Amino acid sequence: MSGPCLTRRDFLQQTGAAGLFTVLPVFRQEPVVRPPGATRDFLARCIRCGKCMEACPFDSIRFLGVSAGALVHTPYIDPLKTPCYLCQKRGPDGKDKPLSKFLRCGEACPTGALVKIVNDKEVLGKVPEQYKMGTSVLNRKICLAWQYDSCGECYYNCLLKDKALRDRPPGEFLESGTGVKPYVDPDYCIGCGMCNYVCPVRKHIAEVLMRRDRKLTLFEERYAAMVRNLIGRAGDNVKMPAIRVIRRP
Repeated sequence: MSGPCLTRRDFLQQTGAAGLFTVLPVFRQEPVVRPPGATRDFLARCIRCGKCMEACPFDSIRFLGVSAGALVHTPYIDPLKTPCYLCQKRGPDGKDKPLSKFLRCGEACPTGALVKIVNDKEVLGKVPEQYKMGTSVLNRKICLAWQYDSCGECYYNCLLKDKALRDRPPGEFLESGTGVKPYVDPDYCIGCGMCNYVCPVRKHIAEVLMRRDRKLTLFEERYAAMVRNLIGRAGDNVKMPAIRVIRRP
């Protein structure tokens, strides 16, 4: 009779594989976006147990692969694939409701590598800098809202709308346009990446528009022509999307 199946967490704990990470090289790469509540000594505390990933209700948390060297199996969030939803679920009335008293990843962490954060929008908007995932930065030159007075997807989908993302920059005079002109308030932005996720300024949208080798979604088609023009003017070295999470140092 075959023996019991081991989960990845059980394997690491029973074999002591986590100790092997200390001898693996650390490859130079851009800082990754850690789950909310990551402490300054996160890497020293994280035991790669996988509990934060299991607790995430939206599968936002992923684990770095072996190419990450000593960072292998540490949790991170890729906003372009799945942002952090801050354990909130939007109801039919358009209002977000918390799924738990605390953000689930921090509540599940057994070592304090991720601190517990109360799942309340007032609290989330005032999370101390050291526990944020990062801060979103907007490039107005390739922002559809700023260049064409269109879009505004980042503002309307922001989980901390009118705090982290505002529809107008405070105190700035705007000569023309009546639509949303997104402005990131770094004091409130927690770096969840929702704005990154919904921003339509993506290279593949412009490329598919030309090649027609893949059908665009209705959402992508709505902005495709404008995206193509923006990217063409911006050049090859511009970083996309128009709004991106910059990981805290």
